Amino acid sequence: MSDISTPTKQKRLISLDALRGFTIAAMVIVNDPGSWESVYWPLRHAEWNGFTITDLIFPFFLFIVGVSIALAYSKRLDAGASKKSLYKKILIRSLNIYLL
Repeated sequence: MSDISTPTKQKRLISLDALRGFTIAAMVIVNDPGSWESVYWPLRHAEWNGFTITDLIFPFFLFIVGVSIALAYSKRLDAGASKKSLYKKILIRSLNIYLL
């Protein structure tokens, strides 16, 4: 049998993907709980003092974004991309998102 080299797949951080999936599912549930007159209490935001599980969804989302950016750009830097090209990519992507 010959040794056929297969293209290397980039490894994904499964735990980050799982947290991302749970967070997106929670966003959907919290933003559309059904009837707003009878919402299960943990799906409501806290009035002022205290917090519910709902109040933790956005911080989880920001954590996922930060970790994803750090992983993605560190891989690109390790592959030899220049910081200038990364900053340009960030600026163009930001402008496109803003325009949309």
